[in-house]
Amino acid sequence: QSILCLVQNEAYATMDCLTRASQMDATCIKLPMISTLCVVLIAASTAAFSAETPQLADDRLTISLFAESPEIVTPIGMVIDDQDRIFVVESHTHHPLADYAGPSHDRIKMFIDSDSDGQVDQVSVFADGLTQAMNIALSPEGQLYVVCAREVLRLEDRDSDGICDHQEQILQLVTQERYAHNCLLGITFDRDGWMYVARGNVGSHYYRFQGQDRSSVEGFGDGGNVVRCRSDGTQIEEFATGFWNPFDLKFDHFGRLLLVDNDPDARGPNRLLQVVRGGDYGYKSLYGGGGNHPFQGWDGTLPGTLPFIAGTGEAPSGVIDCRRAALPTGYDKSVLVTIWNENSIEKFDLQESGSTLTSSGRQPFVTGGKQFRPVAIDCDRRGNLFITDWVLVDYPNHGHGRIWRISPRAEIETSKPVSYFSTSPESPGMSQLRAIESVGHEDLIELLQSEDQFLVHAARMRLANSSMAQLRDLLQRHSSAAVRMGMLLASKQVKLDSPELIGAFLTDADIEIRRAAIMWAGESMNPSVRDDLDRVLTTGTASRPLFEAYLAAIENLNGDFAAAVLRRGPGRANQLMRELPAGLIAKIARDANQSISVRELAIEKLSDLELSQNSDWLQQLLNSTDDKLCVAVAKRYADTAVLQDGTQEILARLALDSSRDSEVRCEAIFALSRHLRDTVDDLLVLLSAPDQNVAIESARTIRAWLDRAAAASAASLVGQLQQSDLGGAVMERLAAAAALNKVNIDQKVQVPQTKEQWHEVLAEGGDALRGRRVFASDRVGCTKCHTVGGRGGTLGPDLAGVAWSKSRSQIIDSILDPSAEFAPQYQAWLVITSDGIIHRGLQLDHKAGGKINLTLSDGSLKQFAAEEIEDYQASPTSLMPTGLFEVMTIGEFQDLVAYLCSRSRGSEGK
Repeated sequence: QSILCLVQNEAYATMDCLTRASQMDATCIKLPMISTLCVVLIAASTAAFSAETPQLADDRLTISLFAESPEIVTPIGMVIDDQDRIFVVESHTHHPLADYAGPSHDRIKMFIDSDSDGQVDQVSVFADGLTQAMNIALSPEGQLYVVCAREVLRLEDRDSDGICDHQEQILQLVTQERYAHNCLLGITFDRDGWMYVARGNVGSHYYRFQGQDRSSVEGFGDGGNVVRCRSDGTQIEEFATGFWNPFDLKFDHFGRLLLVDNDPDARGPNRLLQVVRGGDYGYKSLYGGGGNHPFQGWDGTLPGTLPFIAGTGEAPSGVIDCRRAALPTGYDKSVLVTIWNENSIEKFDLQESGSTLTSSGRQPFVTGGKQFRPVAIDCDRRGNLFITDWVLVDYPNHGHGRIWRISPRAEIETSKPVSYFSTSPESPGMSQLRAIESVGHEDLIELLQSEDQFLVHAARMRLANSSMAQLRDLLQRHSSAAVRMGMLLASKQVKLDSPELIGAFLTDADIEIRRAAIMWAGESMNPSVRDDLDRVLTTGTASRPLFEAYLAAIENLNGDFAAAVLRRGPGRANQLMRELPAGLIAKIARDANQSISVRELAIEKLSDLELSQNSDWLQQLLNSTDDKLCVAVAKRYADTAVLQDGTQEILARLALDSSRDSEVRCEAIFALSRHLRDTVDDLLVLLSAPDQNVAIESARTIRAWLDRAAAASAASLVGQLQQSDLGGAVMERLAAAAALNKVNIDQKVQVPQTKEQWHEVLAEGGDALRGRRVFASDRVGCTKCHTVGGRGGTLGPDLAGVAWSKSRSQIIDSILDPSAEFAPQYQAWLVITSDGIIHRGLQLDHKAGGKINLTLSDGSLKQFAAEEIEDYQASPTSLMPTGLFEVMTIGEFQDLVAYLCSRSRGSEGK
């Protein structure tokens, strides 16, 4: 190891000497003395990481190695000036190991290809002495700026000798967060000379941006943000918020700001975003990284938040408009995104729908091996693309690096590259957004009702202007819910946290406005609105999202949480304690003055401890004639592991009581399916019940018992059933149960053999209520990974509104072939350990030293040490099991499809 350190030190010393000589136009270079052994070791070490050329998806292009270590090591940010000089951040302070042999500071290297042959002719150090440098950019005047973790510097070469001779701090980030990837990350300029800087979530610490004119931006518990200021560090202001770790941002040729947001923790996806002034993109570090808090989300569905263009692969690090490159036909409406963790560069074709950018999804542009880790991407004047390559998965500095060059083949006709600060005309959507600044009141009111979320946002921004106070007052009583929502969000934007105004919206006729008002109340951190919050539960219908938002707001306003947030600590915002008042859920559930729908939702939220503490009252509800509350209690008992004494007997009586509502009996039977251990004799009579739903649920419960029963008991029961005269639907279910338990029942059921046949059989029919119980059953197990109605796992997408975006046919396909199409945030990963075991999970996170964290398919987190990892790779198949239809009968499949098809807007509370 000491020899290798010597080799590295000698290599760096050699490069320093070469660099200085190139800067002096020296004709004679005196190199440090390097032994023959060292030369051999350098060659051997380099060979171990020989450049494996990544593969291009487009054969009209070529890719070649432009530079590699030791000329460039661990490169991050890059920018190319109008002289085609390539400036690259060379990192040496990114958590280097104790025996790291490289320099003690980061550098900016300058590469020149003077004859444009794709080979480096001159390498020099432009700037040195930097710490945790992340990215670089050029202003319209050609001045170079570097963003480091906690400062932005302007680097000047005043005597034009190719070496920076003046560094000036333009912005400073004050924070206790030390991890570079959570601090300042990206930087760019617009045509008018405004500088835009992207900040990560600072680990939920307090932070303050400090400008040169005492202007500042500060926060605690918000998401990452983008600030902008003048190029001299004055007039700093927040431009947009709600990001996780926005690693790169650039303007496209239309003047639209594009950003890649890196690593959304437990809930994806990584995002490609269109960023506009005042935009909120949904993430708040205050509420952790799970993405399931009612006040958090990054898909544009929360009131006041904006959607993303598309989900990207894991760890997007660079973005560029394809119009800046000399590319063949087919790229004029595309952008490229480098994907560090998936060894690839992705292409996104953009469509402008009004002022909103969308994309049909990612396509491969470059695919590399495990030692291709693309970070920054930029173009020279001729339109050649250059990509920096970190090479290894290791986060700490490791002494390896590359730069790649992508060019069109000589015979291929290409588009003319557009320079970054070109004066291309705005897109129609951008023009629409800009025009909102001057529209009249009637047009503004109409825009607030648009389907275009970015137009609505721009209209709200206009309404938030101080000159619009009188109009806002008038719009509070407007007949359109969309207009009232616009007024609410505009008032929140200008921080008019008036308890009277919030209270008025809490009783609005529109349920989404009431939910937005709850969020406003909770985020105001103003305890004086606490009493008003209770009024929302007695106004109109209460959906599950509204009830969960209510509970979240109560948590914010309870105890010392709000005060701790307002005083910014101590510590990290996401570690401040939030809790509900003791007994609140049970109090709501037991309150006869509350609506049945609210009490149902409260019963669902009871903890296992509260079930035990309130067992007498809950048993009374089961014995009552209130069918809805009875169903709610039975559903809750189906989700608990242990029943209190006497509860199983009450459920059995409900199941057998033919005078009770069918749903009550079915839910009681389903609850029993989780708890019956010794016998199912009492349920046998229900197999021939006149109520088909009861008979079917009884058959399913018997199947669940058969799954657990000993072979002899199962055979005995099946023998009894063979002598029974049962209906076809019931017999079908029992036949499937017997087959899975290897006991034969003669039953002729024609099972579809092809996807087409399944679609024909499942085209219609099924019962949604029965389907919910199929979804929640142990045999099918959908709730292990999916959430519906606030309960279930998070390894798969929340299916509360699956029918908003999926047709019946698509839902069927997703069950028949779950790997044919799945969202990028649910990409499965395989980790193969040295003992030959394959571990499968969802979220893959790389840690220092080559360690890997994997969220396993059972929801647990497992960490693998670097030395036990043999390989890892993205799984070609979904985590959702194939062959799920094989554990269901045809009727169950129909019911499940019917249930999922019922999950549309307005069904969240059912």
